[in-house]
Amino acid sequence: MGQIDFAVAFLVMISVLTYSFVSVSNKLANDFNTFIQNDLDASASSLSKQLFKIQDDKSLISNFKKIQASFLEIGSYQHTNEEINVTITPVVNNIHVYDNFFNEISSTFLNNGDNVTVRFRLDFLPNEKKYVNIFYNDVPTTNIKYTNVTETNITSVILSEEDVYLLSQQRCNKLKSLSYENAKNEFGFQDNFRISECEYGGELPPSSNIIVKSTPLLVEGSTGAINSTFVRLRVWQ
Repeated sequence: MGQIDFAVAFLVMISVLTYSFVSVSNKLANDFNTFIQNDLDASASSLSKQLFKIQDDKSLISNFKKIQASFLEIGSYQHTNEEINVTITPVVNNIHVYDNFFNEISSTFLNNGDNVTVRFRLDFLPNEKKYVNIFYNDVPTTNIKYTNVTETNITSVILSEEDVYLLSQQRCNKLKSLSYENAKNEFGFQDNFRISECEYGGELPPSSNIIVKSTPLLVEGSTGAINSTFVRLRVWQ
């Protein structure tokens, strides 16, 4: 019986030691993974700030201008394909027109030498008010004038002109001109990263601890169109 008791006690001791070893190993592994995750998260936050918040030569953010105007039908008539003209002084470039839901409105531009006329068309129900946003990338305006060519019962109010900040193709192209390793050195960044909206960065690994930072921004697409979206920065070791 003494030998049996010793064997049982030995097996119990081995089981306890094994359980303790596994528990400690799992805790160390979890602590290590947590450390890696926290380190990556801090690294991703730092790079995200440099790319999307700080206004300097390394940032992907450019300064655009936005003019917001309202148009009101006051004649109690329905209008189809009404031509609207907005004249901006001085001449500005890279102009895009949007409704209040960021749907782009087809537009044309006439350079008059010292100003530019933006032309687009809107439909109106009787007494309907519509809001339009005109984005451009240039110097601030000195004068904005609305003229309605074909009707006299559409009135307009220029509500505001303000600075807006967006991720621009010009800045993305500048980043793409750098090799991946040079870009990492430029930002003092040791981990790997990829910016989806710029289509730039390292190849995403099939499986890894990947931190994703999503930043709400206006983004200029390859055609110059502007969208409101989340810019995703992925970071991994």
